[in-house]
Amino acid sequence: MTTQDVHGKMREEAANLTVASWLDSAKPEWNASGERQGIIEGTMERPDIVVRQGGRMPVILELEWGNPATGDAKKRLGKQLIDEPRPITEVIAVGISRECERETEERLRQRLDADERIFTVQLVSAVGESVKVWPDRPVSAKPTDIIAYCEYAQVPQAIIEEKSDAIARNLESAAIRLKESIGAAKLLADPTFEALKKATGSSTNEQAALTSCAIWLITIDLQNDLARNSTTLQNLGLKTTDGLRSERLGVLLKRELIEQWRIIESVNYQPVVEIAVESLDSGEMGDSIFDVLAYLSDLSTEIHGLNVKHIYNFAGELWQRLVVDREERAAHYTKPEIAEMLASVAADRFDGKTAEELAEVKLMDAACGTGTLIGAGERALRRKYIAKGGRDANLHRKRMQEHVYAMDVNGIAGTLTAKRLTDMDIAQDYAGSKIVVITDPAGSLVLLNTRITGISRVLGYRSVTPTLGISGEEGVIHVPLGGIGWALMNPPYSRPRKGRQQATKGLAPLRRGAAKAGYKMSHGQAGLASDFGNLSNIRLAPQGVYSTVLPLTAAHSGSWKSWRTELEKDYDDILAIANVSDVELQSMSADTEMSEMLIVATKKPRRPTQWRPTEILCVNLSAAPSTMAEGYAIAQEIAAIPPDQKSGVLSLGNYTRITQREPGFPWGPVGYKSNELSAITEGLLRGRIRNPSIMDETAMSLPMTTIGAMADTGPTHHNIGYLMDNDPIGAFEWTPLKYLSGRTTAQEALWEADAKTQKSIITKPTHAGSVVRLELARRMVKRRGRWFIKRGLRWTTQATAIAHLSKDVHGGSAWTVLENIEEAHGRCVALFHNSIFGAIIRQSYASTQQQGRAQLQIGAISGLPCPAFDADTPQAESARQTATANFDRLAHLELEPFAYCFRDANRRLIDNTVAEMLGLDPRNAAVQEMLNYYRVLFAGEPNVNGLKRDIVSALATFDS
Repeated sequence: MTTQDVHGKMREEAANLTVASWLDSAKPEWNASGERQGIIEGTMERPDIVVRQGGRMPVILELEWGNPATGDAKKRLGKQLIDEPRPITEVIAVGISRECERETEERLRQRLDADERIFTVQLVSAVGESVKVWPDRPVSAKPTDIIAYCEYAQVPQAIIEEKSDAIARNLESAAIRLKESIGAAKLLADPTFEALKKATGSSTNEQAALTSCAIWLITIDLQNDLARNSTTLQNLGLKTTDGLRSERLGVLLKRELIEQWRIIESVNYQPVVEIAVESLDSGEMGDSIFDVLAYLSDLSTEIHGLNVKHIYNFAGELWQRLVVDREERAAHYTKPEIAEMLASVAADRFDGKTAEELAEVKLMDAACGTGTLIGAGERALRRKYIAKGGRDANLHRKRMQEHVYAMDVNGIAGTLTAKRLTDMDIAQDYAGSKIVVITDPAGSLVLLNTRITGISRVLGYRSVTPTLGISGEEGVIHVPLGGIGWALMNPPYSRPRKGRQQATKGLAPLRRGAAKAGYKMSHGQAGLASDFGNLSNIRLAPQGVYSTVLPLTAAHSGSWKSWRTELEKDYDDILAIANVSDVELQSMSADTEMSEMLIVATKKPRRPTQWRPTEILCVNLSAAPSTMAEGYAIAQEIAAIPPDQKSGVLSLGNYTRITQREPGFPWGPVGYKSNELSAITEGLLRGRIRNPSIMDETAMSLPMTTIGAMADTGPTHHNIGYLMDNDPIGAFEWTPLKYLSGRTTAQEALWEADAKTQKSIITKPTHAGSVVRLELARRMVKRRGRWFIKRGLRWTTQATAIAHLSKDVHGGSAWTVLENIEEAHGRCVALFHNSIFGAIIRQSYASTQQQGRAQLQIGAISGLPCPAFDADTPQAESARQTATANFDRLAHLELEPFAYCFRDANRRLIDNTVAEMLGLDPRNAAVQEMLNYYRVLFAGEPNVNGLKRDIVSALATFDS
């Protein structure tokens, strides 16, 4: 075949063969071939490249010069390769850079070996009766990325999820059979159930049976894999469950199974085996236990036939389908596509390391849950290791024994994590591991104590002793101070409850000790996730990588200010990734419904003594990945963002770089769908008004300050009192005024949010109070006021952010009084924060844990940004006069909820007055156009409109 055409360009066939040859050499276990006829059943068509590996799904790649060959890729869907039982469901469409077209095959091979970014990729897959091409715009790719896409295509996620559902249903059936079998033992049933609940950490008989079956399946699966692959364990007498059954006419005996698991434990693998042994040995389980175990053995054979566990955390996937109390167990499940995205984008921070250095990176997950995240991190490191030429056959053993640290407070979590990591190279034994179940009252957070260097290796639910100083004693893992290369985790967010209450005990002295040592990320109001940030900072080595899943509120909320400040001080290259899908607001993990984000940052070579202005890359995704391949692709696109690019558009979202000008200031652009609104927000926070139509900014007539500079934050509702018939706390018992039949009272409060009546700035009290604690009541009376800020503002239903009352009253659970504020300043603040300017500021600053809501914590109110209306300047005096002249007229206007601001004529009047207060001329047509654009952009944000159909529909009609 001639490799050049008449114009001297390389033919596509020659390029295909070159790429196929390179792929074939990249992984010895692969058989990659190009341009072969007669391999698709029923046709002589030639797929460009086919990658095969025994037992795994074959992969087809279709290539062409320029854009990816999506047309050819679609034609391959549903076809079957000869000798392959399954039809093709995914094809990789690849485009080769046209600059390679005039090069020789030798030069193309050199570029492949150099891992140059010469490809673009789209993933083509069959979804039911339709075809999905993802993403709409091709993403750039390196040759090593093509290897990764092939690995994912060998494990079609849709098939795995379908099979997981089926196996989970079968496990539920097995659990019912187990429960009935134990119950049939009558007098012995209760002691067996109690032992089983203790072993599995379950609260009910049903949970204990289901958890036991899941753990036994996982352990049987490990046993069968090791019996097939581990020479060491084969020599010790380990057999597959099918082998055991063949010796006993199909019966699988409980006693023999435990003996087999003890053999595994003698080599190591205790994190997987221990709870399985304890639960199976819990007592009399009835005659049907033999049928249950045989059934689980059959399920293991079914799982093995999929040949997916090297990539996919099958045990974790089953777990999240089966167990409803993962929240109490701390066995959290990070979605595999999110785990792949976070791990891949973080692993790119290690690109400068050699293969030998990559092999030595210490990877830590201090809240490992099911092990999906740490497994993704370990796979990402190994992928880079191989790409750098690493070929150590003992890599898995060395990393499991010396370099991978996984910790959790729950034995089930330890089991799942150990199984996930073991599956990555089942043929290689390891004689020890650093997988530890911590039952210290503070859980993994005991490592906030900088004097602790190690933790006793404890599995199941045994006791634990932190180790002070250097120790070589057996059974202790050492978590070095400043020695971890990569901290990767999805930590618990808030104060644990129920089965996780142990992790709340003893944190206060640990936090104080960490702060005294100079580590100050912890904040009780931010929850445990800030503590895990502190733990990571304490244990990470210089230039180590911190990567985590966090609530989106960490980017904005005042309670997270210390975390942001320390991150900005101690780390470089800070990256925040949020999902702002306008189809569905999706959480990053399977167990929360909160808006979340991903954080990646690199620790500075030396800890600075003070904070300096820091740059943060804020990436907002318009759609979350739905497969591991998509997660990987998004990660590579983010990693390829030029370091000098301030903003831009991705195939699935946008990005903006901001420079923090003061410590811990809210990261305004994080969580915004619109790049322009991100820029507008950043401008407002700096006291500048950005007009997108002319791409210009003008300074406000006033500098920015905070509400705290003009007012004090009033008392919490816990001090003010409680609603009638509730637990008695505080000074008063409060009764809704509507129940008092017109009676007047000396003590009234703006207690609750009421979207039906609180439609204007001037509003009325909602409750009347009766004294419960006289002395506290006297103090509370002195702290009444007339200006109130709404703490939990729902953009979709509520219209007022700051309210005014005609007399002094108390605050409450929904409203907090602003104390000691001058009336002139109060009028300015109220108008500003009820305008589109104030709404944008609040959206960037408040917590966004739930869609359509901007929550302010009491401690964060004083930090809410606001123009300096109290300044002693002519401009501030002019703003005060404008506010006073217009306040009575505007404060009585009935407003629509904030999310409808785009059509609300009364809100527009407030916006015009506030624009004038800030130095703009509202009569100017350009100013009106800018304000209208602000309102449309703001209302179009998913975190504002909450994806409510009526709002989105009204906005679309208005905008058109």
